[in-house]
Amino acid sequence: MSRPVPWFFRAGALGLMMALTGCSVALFPEKQPLRIFTLPYDYRPPAVSDAGQDALPVLKVVRPQANGVLSGERIVIEPRPNELAAYSDVRWMTDVPLLLRDHIVRSLRDDPRMATVVSDTSGSGSDITLTSELKAFQEDRTDGSDTAVRLYLQAQLVENGSRRTLVTRDFRVRVPVEGDGIEAAIRAFGQASDQLSRELADWVLAALSDY
Repeated sequence: MSRPVPWFFRAGALGLMMALTGCSVALFPEKQPLRIFTLPYDYRPPAVSDAGQDALPVLKVVRPQANGVLSGERIVIEPRPNELAAYSDVRWMTDVPLLLRDHIVRSLRDDPRMATVVSDTSGSGSDITLTSELKAFQEDRTDGSDTAVRLYLQAQLVENGSRRTLVTRDFRVRVPVEGDGIEAAIRAFGQASDQLSRELADWVLAALSDY
């Protein structure tokens, strides 16, 4: 025959359960949903009189290479020189190299000075390939109160048939963050990407004008 459990054991067990329940609320608060951002687009090409340059070769834009946190969906911050962190509760809608590739393709297609532009997922034929490596795409807070978005891309134009590198160039863009909060930072990321696209378009046109 089992003995009845003394009252003080029952009280202690009940108290322990209540304490654990209280701890579960304190230690594991309800998780806030992630905020997902797209990369703003406001590319404005220069006004030109003609509709395009049919003599230009077909250009393929390849997804930039990237390593570490720059290859994922995190929105990266540089709080101190050579130290990277990331916002904890926000993300890009997809990984950064894909975001930037799509932004560049859309910008070059919207530029009336350009000829046909395709991405590396289209399967279309092309004459020249734009390859690149992304070295920086982050909110730079290393200069005290002067917060800015910094973008650094190493780019090459490669002839598809011979695989010969025609030209190379490093692009460095820095755009101040106007305002506070993540929304201001996202706007600056978009502005930096627009500026990069303008510089890329000018560079491609100059490099391929006599191709």
